[in-house]
Amino acid sequence: MDWPGEKLVIKLWETLAEKGIGSLLSPWQTTRDGKARIGLRREELLLLAQAEVDAADIRSGRKRLESNGNLRLLTYDTSGSDKVEPDSAGRIEPRICLRSLADVHLRSSTAEDARKEINSSKAVIYAEEVLSSDPQTPPDRKFDDDWLFTWRDYAGGVSTEDLQRLWGKVLAGEVKSPGTYSLRTLEFLKGLSKAEAEQISKLASFVIEGCIVRSLKQHLEEQGITFSLLLKMQELGLLAGVEAVGLNTKYNSSTSERFVVGLRSNGKVLLVEDDDPTKALSLEIYLLTDVGRQLLGLGSFPPNVDYLRLAGKEIVKKGFRVKLADWVQVTENEGQYLNEETLDA
Repeated sequence: MDWPGEKLVIKLWETLAEKGIGSLLSPWQTTRDGKARIGLRREELLLLAQAEVDAADIRSGRKRLESNGNLRLLTYDTSGSDKVEPDSAGRIEPRICLRSLADVHLRSSTAEDARKEINSSKAVIYAEEVLSSDPQTPPDRKFDDDWLFTWRDYAGGVSTEDLQRLWGKVLAGEVKSPGTYSLRTLEFLKGLSKAEAEQISKLASFVIEGCIVRSLKQHLEEQGITFSLLLKMQELGLLAGVEAVGLNTKYNSSTSERFVVGLRSNGKVLLVEDDDPTKALSLEIYLLTDVGRQLLGLGSFPPNVDYLRLAGKEIVKKGFRVKLADWVQVTENEGQYLNEETLDA
């Protein structure tokens, strides 16, 4: 294997080639060398930028796409041959030229199709960037066709780099684990505002294994995770249990020999252990919904280490041994922890 994410990038391009998506780009077979591939993609981004200029010129009527695929710069006759003569009463009635209307529609349609293809191609490049440094082994499961074509339509509708990168991350996540992002999540992302995205990013650092520890209310308030923010996240459909009663969750051991549970949070993990395998860990929480989990899985958020230590100490008080460590995901379902730190009550 020449570079860490080669297998995932191959999986990406095999999927796209099968469905005819990303046709503006050179597939992974063009080069198997990571550095050469990066250079190729840089050149293609420049070509896509020029294609955007050409699409705008087509829309405005400055250029025309010929049947042979070439662009022709248009010039116009300014002699006044299309001048509209007044009627017998000296009035000039408005008139629609169907030929001109058809030409405008054709230009607009061609330019819009080009814009969508350019936007989705850029998102594919960003997906490839994400996957190229990820050593995870790709699963054997295939994409859902409806999901992939919906992704193409939504990714084709965004023109800003930040949003194209976001849709690239969605595609990369689906390559790593098909079924990670539901059609409902894609629909949510399509309508997400910048302000909402910033609020979600703020919340993400406090998520531990799909939950927020409700018993740490004071610390959450001090960090800006207020009740009103939590309520807003619930209204958006990302959280549950924000009401006064809240929710409780119970974790059982992942092994039969002793109690072991790993609670992951943004590249960190709280490793909870006890000698009794029948023991269970109960926590008061706010729970992320499926859409909330999928959405936060898109980002790379900094862990809030102070919050994690406080959560770990709460668990120690319940009679468990707890370590805080770095977490590295190795496969779709497995990972490893490093640099552990033992927590006391």
